[in-house]
Amino acid sequence: MQSDKSVVRDVVSLLIKKGLKHVVISPGSRHAPLSLSFFNRPEVTCHIVPDERAAAYFALGIIQETQTPVACICTSGTAVANYTSAAAEAFYQELPLLLLSADRPVEWVDQGDGQTIRQHGVLAQHCLGSWTLHQDDEHGDIQWMNRRVLNQAWNLATGLPSGPIHLNIPLREPLYDLVETTLTEVVDTKQLRGFSSLSQAQLNWCSERIGAEKHVLLIIGLHHPDNELTEAVAEFAKLPQVTVLTETTSNCGMGETISCIDRLLMSLSPEELETFVPDLLITVGSHIVSKKIKAFLRKASIGEHWHIDPAGAHMDTFQHLSHVLQASAGETIHAFAQAKPNTSDYHQKWFNVHTSNDAIQADIVKELPWCDMKAFQLLLPKLPAGSNFQMGNSSVVRYIQLYNMNPELRYFGNRGTSGIDGCTSTASGMAAVSERITTLVTGDIAFLYDINGLWHDESISNLKIILINNGGGGIFRIIDGPRGTNALETIFETKHDKNAAHLAAHFGLDYSFAVDEQGLVNALDWLYLPGMKLLEVNTSGAMNDEQLRSVFKQLKHQRAAQ
Repeated sequence: MQSDKSVVRDVVSLLIKKGLKHVVISPGSRHAPLSLSFFNRPEVTCHIVPDERAAAYFALGIIQETQTPVACICTSGTAVANYTSAAAEAFYQELPLLLLSADRPVEWVDQGDGQTIRQHGVLAQHCLGSWTLHQDDEHGDIQWMNRRVLNQAWNLATGLPSGPIHLNIPLREPLYDLVETTLTEVVDTKQLRGFSSLSQAQLNWCSERIGAEKHVLLIIGLHHPDNELTEAVAEFAKLPQVTVLTETTSNCGMGETISCIDRLLMSLSPEELETFVPDLLITVGSHIVSKKIKAFLRKASIGEHWHIDPAGAHMDTFQHLSHVLQASAGETIHAFAQAKPNTSDYHQKWFNVHTSNDAIQADIVKELPWCDMKAFQLLLPKLPAGSNFQMGNSSVVRYIQLYNMNPELRYFGNRGTSGIDGCTSTASGMAAVSERITTLVTGDIAFLYDINGLWHDESISNLKIILINNGGGGIFRIIDGPRGTNALETIFETKHDKNAAHLAAHFGLDYSFAVDEQGLVNALDWLYLPGMKLLEVNTSGAMNDEQLRSVFKQLKHQRAAQ
């Protein structure tokens, strides 16, 4: 059974023909023709998430896991505005999120009709394309235009770069009439793309430059797990003139790569830092978590900066961009790894500091009283090999960067915009379609803010949540600025005394808590028993920043004494 509206049948038929497998629906009325039509098709799995903001992030989690487009469907009015945050995140993560909003007939906009707002283009700022389809498509040219737009929208969302698109679909009453019909015969307009690669002459020029330089620094930013890139980076890192800095979000942690950037830079004196400046900087991926590496390299005198991006993005994070290499990152870095090694000690110098810091930090943290830093030291090694790791934003992701990346984990997080909006929703969406265990480590404010990420009808026994509850936004005690004001606790931290016990019961999660080191050790064994579980870890928000600063201070002191 399908809607009696031909525009809806075209939408459903073409998206299914293009390969759509998952649809996330938020209940409502105006979009009934769309939701009923998708719900009645065996080719797609429909996920019901009532909160539109949570629904869109839920879809992002599915995309991160499946690497395929996912559609979200909402009713008319302000519902579509709730997609804004996830649209921005999808835009900067380059994820193919298809946002479909039902709308009231265009003639009723601004005429005092209920649930009627100016929906056309409402998400355009962070979408690759935004269209309003025509509801009255009896004329052949109108139907042709709608179908052309649908093809264009899919091809744009799945192109290079990928990203979100918005289709606004005005629908007249009646909304619930269905007809016995098969999928509409629509033309699937395919887009053939050539994969970018450098010519052999260009690769030779690059390799000669790398072979001649004494200080080559490669930084990998936000990147989906990619075995080809990971192996190429590990190979490239063997060159003595090359240092590779990664973050957990890069998913590149094999070989002699360095994943604790902030820790390393914090341990160096200003004089030492000068000797670590690269002559040639190479970057892959997008967003970088570390503010310290950005501050360091923006001030440094760097000869050249090459950014490798298959779409040719001019990503000038460090303000030294000299060359954009429009090519596959894995293929290009593999070619770079064949460059001639030279007598440089650049790699060894970075790596010596890194390994020394590892040993020093382990000893320091072992002696710390109970705090966030101690909790992360205990929980990170317990994450199961081969599992998905969803990292919450703010202080959580920054603590994680202070510990070595585990190459047996798949790291994810909403680092496109770095907001707390949808951490739980994204993890829920990923777990819902994955056979892997998915562990979310999140802060208390992010968890409370996105509690509707648990409001759905999915059975997600492989989702494990570790909630770090330090009584407020701990990030504001760590970063510069808020501590120097007279409103740290009132305006910035969002202080609270809430816990998650009743919320866990409400949403049907098994619940446990830990308030000390031994309690956490015991609870981590419980966490990975079967079932969807929430482990709440309580620390003292007043002490966490002091302990973190103590670690950096001792680290710098002990390194200087070596």
